[in-house]
Amino acid sequence: MDKSTPPDSSSQAAHKGGLLILLHLLFLGICSLVTAFLLYQSFPYPSHSLVAWIALFPFVWGLKYARGFWGSFVYGGITSFLFHAGALYWIYYTCVNGGGMSSGLACAAWLGLAALLSLQFAFWGGCCHFLLRLKGLFPLVAAIGWVALEWAHQTIAFYGLGFPWFMLGYTQWNAPDFLQLASYTGVYGISFVIVLTGAMVGWAFIEPSFKKGVGYLLLAAGVFLSVYSFGRYTLKEADSQSSGLVSVKGALLQPNIDQYKKWSPEFEEEIQQTLRQMGLSLSGQNVRLALWPESALPRGLNEEPYNDMVREIAKTSGAYQIVGSNVEGENAQYVGAYLVSPNEEDLQSYRKLKLVPFGEYIPFEKQIRKWFKQVDVLGELGAFSAGPMDQPLLDMQGVKIGTTICYEAIFPLVWHKQALRGAQLFVNLTNDAWFFNTAAPYQHLAANVLRAVENGKPVFRAANTGFSAYIDPWGRIVRQSGLFEQTILYTDAPLSLTNEPNVYTQWGDWFAWLCAILFFTLLISTIVFVYE
Repeated sequence: MDKSTPPDSSSQAAHKGGLLILLHLLFLGICSLVTAFLLYQSFPYPSHSLVAWIALFPFVWGLKYARGFWGSFVYGGITSFLFHAGALYWIYYTCVNGGGMSSGLACAAWLGLAALLSLQFAFWGGCCHFLLRLKGLFPLVAAIGWVALEWAHQTIAFYGLGFPWFMLGYTQWNAPDFLQLASYTGVYGISFVIVLTGAMVGWAFIEPSFKKGVGYLLLAAGVFLSVYSFGRYTLKEADSQSSGLVSVKGALLQPNIDQYKKWSPEFEEEIQQTLRQMGLSLSGQNVRLALWPESALPRGLNEEPYNDMVREIAKTSGAYQIVGSNVEGENAQYVGAYLVSPNEEDLQSYRKLKLVPFGEYIPFEKQIRKWFKQVDVLGELGAFSAGPMDQPLLDMQGVKIGTTICYEAIFPLVWHKQALRGAQLFVNLTNDAWFFNTAAPYQHLAANVLRAVENGKPVFRAANTGFSAYIDPWGRIVRQSGLFEQTILYTDAPLSLTNEPNVYTQWGDWFAWLCAILFFTLLISTIVFVYE
């Protein structure tokens, strides 16, 4: 027998194949971790907005080594779960410290929500497996697909249940130069250019031709610089035309009432005195509109002594007061706000359209209460009803005010419908004390910035514990309070003399609709082609 017989070649091939699979999985794991980390760094907080433009390139690079639709789906799902678990850490903290939930149930809520939100990215990743066959068109179609899925999530959440808290365009909230496209396309256009840029950088590493790879890098740089240049030009034009506009002087009240005191009867008198002192201090400040936070009063405005107190503040200050308060209706109770006139005119009210799931109402209440008895604590604020979509705008001597409360900041459609009806100024009332000192107040504020740019209208925001802010129509935060401080922000908001709607206000989510039509048409066509 020849002792020099070489080892079995099939064994060597299996060894080599196993090693390659291990290396591919390791590379995919690194790409997943890096992408999740870059996305986390992009969103508030830490809010490194420029990082968002390259955040997706490691993921796209790794797609080359993902196997099939399900491999790409799992790859996307893991990446997204890592990001959401990091960005939503405050869910656990809030549920334990603010909702009274056990650690186990709070952990389930935190990680369960992260997993649910990861399905959008996972599906996009799975779709990318087919879209890679489009070769050089991949970055464009991938960006179109991202927008289509963001829009789908928004639509499902608005008319049903969802949590579109992390739209990619929100990463630019503190970079006004990159936001101005939103006045044409909504937040979706910002998401589109970010994904397009990141996908082109990632595709440059997949492209076998060095020259073409460099070309994609140059294209990515061109998109980035074009968006920046457009934003700079828009802001310069805005500053040159802002003189001579009519302005509204506002006061944004941030009483900083401790969440544990807010609903406790033993602290009601203390809270009442705090609110009275802050309100009466408006006298002599020439304020036209004073904005109070969501649920500012310990009890409803229609109850004494609060009705007399707020009317007294309005009369002595000469300022209209928008006060967050529960609004009573026929056989229903609403989360809402009242507009109180200094001239003893009839009260006007707004009733919140989009309620917070498990906080202001419990979806699928019967089934959930049957299986999770502890959910009862989440409904302590009461079972509220949603307000009608077509309710009139608040009217302050001819100035039309669009009103949103808390959670409604993340729904563009709520703001768009009011802008269409002629809103000249938007207000957002919120109580973010539930979030404590976490990233959530920053994330919530970011959505308000995009809503201002989309409709080209100034935004007054009053938050119980912060952040209160005045955001101009171009998304620049002119005044902002700190967290957990008692303060009043005084500011002037210019109002357009013509109140002509911009492109987004006129046409709404036209860009997202177009992306959805193109994406699903191309996706179905590509899948049919692959399997034929």
